[in-house]
Amino acid sequence: MIRKSIILVFLLLSPFATSKDIKLSEVEANYVFYYKNIEAGIMQLKLKKNENQILLSTVYDGNFLAAIANKGFREEIAEIIVDNDKLTPKKYLYKDNKDFYRVLINKNIAIINDNNIDTKIISENDIYDPLTMILLLMEDYPNINDNYNVLSKKNLKSYQYDYKDNQEITIKGKKYNGYSAQYKSGKKTNFFFFSNEHKNLMVFSSIFKNGEEKIRIEISEIKILR
Repeated sequence: MIRKSIILVFLLLSPFATSKDIKLSEVEANYVFYYKNIEAGIMQLKLKKNENQILLSTVYDGNFLAAIANKGFREEIAEIIVDNDKLTPKKYLYKDNKDFYRVLINKNIAIINDNNIDTKIISENDIYDPLTMILLLMEDYPNINDNYNVLSKKNLKSYQYDYKDNQEITIKGKKYNGYSAQYKSGKKTNFFFFSNEHKNLMVFSSIFKNGEEKIRIEISEIKILR
């Protein structure tokens, strides 16, 4: 009985039993984004982990071309906790030239606050915001699901991901090796590429609509990666 108690205490205290091994603790990376194959501005991605809490953000700063297409500015912020062995979204903020809203997420329930009006969304499965999904793809692959329920512009959508290993991509003459993830939503195809040599950091993404590229985002500078 004493031996069983000692084993139980060890398992409870063991970090492998109570916490997730997070590869990324701090990231600051810059990207160039293109609209219809024309350079339209920069995107900055930041991640900061503090104990079991993660703050992840992206800021898009567009040039005049992006402003004309109403894509001059966009900011997204996600607050995520490491709950046992799982990345769990808690809060999400979205802001662009026209829209601003906040989301509270509790497993399969999301409450969207838009102009001080709350809208509740209930799903059969856990709900994720777009930034937490990016972190999941960077941290959990290949131990990851094929299907996720994700909030997109205040709407809940189900994304079926297709993954490919041992992939290669060239950005500005530099080759990156890693894996890709892709899903389709209506007429759009969203593609992401993650670099094995950079702790699975996302280095490329694109959106195609009706077979034509609409948005492309390419890594340009990694300032902090640890």
